[in-house]
Amino acid sequence: MPDNTDIKNEKQRLAPPALPKLDYPVPPRENMKLVLEHKKPIWAPILMMDNNICLAAPADRERPPVPESGKDWFGTYWEFVEQVGGQMSPPEGRICPDPRDWRDKLIFPDLDEVDFSEGKEAMADKFAQEKMTMYIIQNGMFERLLDISDVNEVFMWLAEEPEDAIEYANAMADFKIKHVDKVIDEWGLVDFFALSDDWGTQRAPFISPAMWEHIFYRPTKRIADHIKGRGYYVNVHSCGKIDALVPYIATFADLWEGQSMNDHVALKKKCGDKLAFTIGIDPSVITNPDATDDQVIAAVRETIDTYGEGGGMVLMMPMGGSEHVTSLAITESFDYSRKKYSKSI
Repeated sequence: MPDNTDIKNEKQRLAPPALPKLDYPVPPRENMKLVLEHKKPIWAPILMMDNNICLAAPADRERPPVPESGKDWFGTYWEFVEQVGGQMSPPEGRICPDPRDWRDKLIFPDLDEVDFSEGKEAMADKFAQEKMTMYIIQNGMFERLLDISDVNEVFMWLAEEPEDAIEYANAMADFKIKHVDKVIDEWGLVDFFALSDDWGTQRAPFISPAMWEHIFYRPTKRIADHIKGRGYYVNVHSCGKIDALVPYIATFADLWEGQSMNDHVALKKKCGDKLAFTIGIDPSVITNPDATDDQVIAAVRETIDTYGEGGGMVLMMPMGGSEHVTSLAITESFDYSRKKYSKSI
């Protein structure tokens, strides 16, 4: 196999080009730590700018490296779709169409045979030392089910055989804990983990909150508790409208990476003393290349005023319109949040 570690690492950094230079008063890692420890920060950090992002170490095969197509270490085939910039697992490639067969057909790789130190030195040279590094643990236990099995069979199995599903979830939690330990002990370039598992549609969770709590809550919490027990922070990523699950997430995570269809204002009032939130700036402005400076500034300030009071907010990268719009949104969010948190406005 050719050595393409550097190529993989470059693609996995996810760093956008031509970002403005900010005059940080303290290293971004110190400011991010304040957010994760639920203290008032000096400014509102931007998740993918103020942190190093590691999608995966080269040896990590939860999925093939982006933008490649291929099989992961469970045998699921992933196809990179250029139009959406992401990977999908085609239905015809399901390795376990009936989830009831998971014991026989879902073969867990032996992580003791995987060398997670591959590419570590090259990545260490590229990561900014003044930033925290977030390592993404992809394909959570619910999402993995949808990648290996027929979706309709998954939902029937969860409803009809929840105790069997709990056994699966705990087996996957054991594997994820081993995965985390390999990253910590051999890769080492990590300050906090993102546990990625999509639990919602645009309207609601895929399954009822009661079912999610019964089957997935404790195994997921066990992974997060293990991470925190080893001295690292936890970010939980989930797409979809999952307001009803956020109080559970607040019991084991430091940061929740949720989407805008959720009521972040109400959730912050309810859980903000335990959980920080990622927030996006109005996409109708940020993605508009013709947005005026006044519109961009107003959108940034409204976001910070609405969601950032007292801290507990991490901004998503404001990209999509133009380089000028992106640059202005970044500098304005930095300047305005600094003034707000210093109580000068």
